[in-house]
Amino acid sequence: MAGSLLLSFMGIIGTLIGSGLTGFLALRSERARQHALEQQEERESRRREVLQELDLRLEHHRWRREHRKAIYEEFTEKSQTARIAALDYHRCSLPGAPEAAQREEIRLRGRIAYRDALQTSYAVELQGPEEVAARVGDCMSSLRSLLSCAEEHEARAVAGSLSEADVLDMDEQITACFDDAQRVLRLFIRAGREALDRPTPPA
Repeated sequence: MAGSLLLSFMGIIGTLIGSGLTGFLALRSERARQHALEQQEERESRRREVLQELDLRLEHHRWRREHRKAIYEEFTEKSQTARIAALDYHRCSLPGAPEAAQREEIRLRGRIAYRDALQTSYAVELQGPEEVAARVGDCMSSLRSLLSCAEEHEARAVAGSLSEADVLDMDEQITACFDDAQRVLRLFIRAGREALDRPTPPA
């Protein structure tokens, strides 16, 4: 009888131990599963943050590219206007020029056009990059030479009558300055295009 009770008691103890062990293993398994889920969620969260940051970088790059493009285009337009205005200034100084009566107005237009190009060049320099800023500096130097050439021609015209040789010499000078301004503007456009075509910096 005592032996039977002992065996029964031992069976109960064994069952309890087995149940406890099973519960412990199940709890441990659940904790491991929960930890794995938390790690997966954390990885997903980091991945979403990286993708969001990349989207923001791409959007900023697109915005900056469009902003630069608009400024580059504005400078190109202002530079062309200044070149034509300087050429008109030169022409109105020549003998018999029909525009001679509007010389003061044409002179003022040439200087305003140069000033507008200069102001826009500052925006280009701020935007960069360095190679574009360097090219815009060359453009302004060339435009300054072109305007100075037209101013010198006006001074020569005012100082006395001009011979055919004088007019030919002045035409050659202004043409050289005009062509140089066009040449450096093309270099600026090329540098600007390369800067705009540059891919987004890696993350």
